[in-house]
Amino acid sequence: MRKQSKFATAGVLAAAAMMFVTGCTTDEQRAAAKEFQQQAEYYAEGNSYDEAQKAMDQALEQTPKDKELQEAKEKLNQEADEKKRYNEVMEAARQAIEEDDAEALNKLQKSKNGRALIRMAGEEGKYLYFPDGGNSGTGIGLYVFEDCDCKQWYFGEYKDGKREGDGVWFYVSDRTDDGSLYQEVYDGQWSEDVPNGTGHQTIVLGDKVDTDQKFKVKDGLFYGNYKVKDKLEDGTVVTGKYKLKKGKYVTISDKELEENNFAVPEEPHLAIAFLYNKEGEIKSCTMVYAEDVTRGVKHFY
Repeated sequence: MRKQSKFATAGVLAAAAMMFVTGCTTDEQRAAAKEFQQQAEYYAEGNSYDEAQKAMDQALEQTPKDKELQEAKEKLNQEADEKKRYNEVMEAARQAIEEDDAEALNKLQKSKNGRALIRMAGEEGKYLYFPDGGNSGTGIGLYVFEDCDCKQWYFGEYKDGKREGDGVWFYVSDRTDDGSLYQEVYDGQWSEDVPNGTGHQTIVLGDKVDTDQKFKVKDGLFYGNYKVKDKLEDGTVVTGKYKLKKGKYVTISDKELEENNFAVPEEPHLAIAFLYNKEGEIKSCTMVYAEDVTRGVKHFY
């Protein structure tokens, strides 16, 4: 009996050695490799590339000679390297937005990695990054549009990949006549991926502040009654008011202009506000021309 047992044991060891030499894998190993590969794909979808690469290594430990799995690992490594560079850009953009540093953001989006990210985002129209993973919580997004050569950033709250809560919408460009920076920022409330609620808009060209005002917003368009403050050439401070409805100025008719001794421009126009001095005398009116009639958060009107 002892001789038979030794013979049987030797036979099992020889079979195991033959499997190792020939590289044979069991059904259990193949099943385990498939499960680890699926885990790797799941982690990659959630931008957890460190975990994805670990899972892929575990898959290859089960079937080390699987050429398709080896190719999948190589592809995953390349994708992980790209995502790492993209996410570094997103982190730098987040920091620039938090510090309201338009110059740094403009420099970033013109960098080699920034341009690569913009090209990649153009395929889907956007690229979202969540430091903690998933698609809800605090994140940053880069948005690219087919109908304009513009790159716009959002940093703030998300819910299921949609902007929901408080967030900052930031646009910057140096494609101006004199090369100075144009900066437009909306900091406020969002709902259903669109500006909704109240927010503050700032528009700056170079050193000149064009807009610095709070607005009520519905689906990206401003509405409500607002005050105007201006200074005439002689230094007189004048004030007035205007109304926005669905992002458009409620117009003052040409007849009203003439009745108040204002010349009616020949160009397409809207007279939006009478301006008064401190004594209540009408000093001037602010004119808005045809291309400027809609007000709201950039690219939502």
